[in-house]
Amino acid sequence: MPIAGLARAALAAGKAALPAPDLRVAAGMMPRLNGQMVAGAVIPLGTAALLALIAPQFVWDIKLGDRPILTLWAGMTIASAIFTLWVWLVSRANHDAQPTRWTVAIILGVGLIARALILPTTPILEDDFYRYQWDGAVTAAGQNPYRYPPARFVTAPAIEGLLAATGVKPTPPPPGYQALAKAGRSTLLRVNNPHVATIYPPLAQLGFAAGHTLTPWRLTGWRIVVLGAELLTVALLIGALRAGGLPMIWSAVYWWHPLALKELTNSAHMDALLLPFLAGTLWAVLAQRTRLIALAVAGAAAVKLWPLVILPALLRRTRGAVVLGVAAAMGAMVLIAPQLAALSADAGLSRYAADWERNALAFPALVALISPFASDPAAIVRLVVAAVIIGWVVQCWRRDATAPADRIRAAATAVLLLILLSPTGYPWYVLWLAPFAVLQPRLPVLVVMAAATGYYFDFWAQIQDEPDRWRWIAPLLSAGPAWLALAVERYRKTRP
Repeated sequence: MPIAGLARAALAAGKAALPAPDLRVAAGMMPRLNGQMVAGAVIPLGTAALLALIAPQFVWDIKLGDRPILTLWAGMTIASAIFTLWVWLVSRANHDAQPTRWTVAIILGVGLIARALILPTTPILEDDFYRYQWDGAVTAAGQNPYRYPPARFVTAPAIEGLLAATGVKPTPPPPGYQALAKAGRSTLLRVNNPHVATIYPPLAQLGFAAGHTLTPWRLTGWRIVVLGAELLTVALLIGALRAGGLPMIWSAVYWWHPLALKELTNSAHMDALLLPFLAGTLWAVLAQRTRLIALAVAGAAAVKLWPLVILPALLRRTRGAVVLGVAAAMGAMVLIAPQLAALSADAGLSRYAADWERNALAFPALVALISPFASDPAAIVRLVVAAVIIGWVVQCWRRDATAPADRIRAAATAVLLLILLSPTGYPWYVLWLAPFAVLQPRLPVLVVMAAATGYYFDFWAQIQDEPDRWRWIAPLLSAGPAWLALAVERYRKTRP
């Protein structure tokens, strides 16, 4: 795969820059290094212990009200806040860009230990992986995952009621799906929004199929795929740090982050497949490999569509870069052609783009603001959000920043705006910023990653007698601090 080539190139480019261990230097550095590492390492290991301890109380059959939701929210919030403070202090310390090999070894080792503790645990407050399992089984069987919604293949009172409410008629499984429907019945009964066909692009489907091939109808295989993607991500980020002459300790910003441990290792979100492409893109920017930028972004768009939007911010305003940008867009269209061929008003991607709203702060506020003046305010706000993000990217492209760091910063701001203005504020979406945070630990980016744990509070609100009284708190906790941090950063930048 192209991204594997990116990883090899990134690590090869930085190998010469990392000297062989000098025991005299190491001896002098280890006390300071140990102090920093021990302080930081306690956080991912403590997070892993917390998740492993409470995960058994989140199995499917336990009612939501009987699960320790507030413990999860408080524990993850405290861990993320302390980790953010640690990152902020470490990023402002005077570090050698290329210290001994102990730095990388300790960071990788601690992160792997934390993940090993979490891998066997029950996914907490999460069921998206059931969709991945069904999609993977369909794809591995050579069928089209975009053609039918999962609810077509199973009968149960709840699903039949959902089908009736949404206007989908239950029908027998089409030819080629009967065996899948029988083998995957328990999975089908747990797929969320089963009346909607899959929204995930083709490259993600290949990842799901790989997980199914490893362990059919079990989560273990998919978790192996996720772990492989995470390892590739951190390898590319280490290569990017070397290419940019940045401290290796910054790789912990991703590899040790409590949010990554919860949403990728425990909850097994498919966004892990996107991160290697984003990390490879940033390495290519720092290494000034324009063709690889276009290639990596095209691959990213085959996992999630949005990276195409930020491509102009990452490229120079030259004729060659424009040609490569167009080629990347065309390549992405080829990669997602199977999904585009199945696109319709009822397709999963169409329904998601038009209807989905969850844990957002700015979006519903804007909808409420224009509701008296529009018949479909949500659609108008979606267009406004798209215009704001595209406008920012176009403005950055017209500025034609020559420094790679400036282009990375511009792209990170676009992703930050996408997350804060989106109608869906899921914490795993916030991890799109993790590769950017490793290379540029900016306050707004670090804060939004820390505050994303506010999402878990919404599950507690759902079980209250009057949930609507509490539902505004989770979006405020998730996005409010990030907006404040963005305002502080802007004020400092414009202050005389």
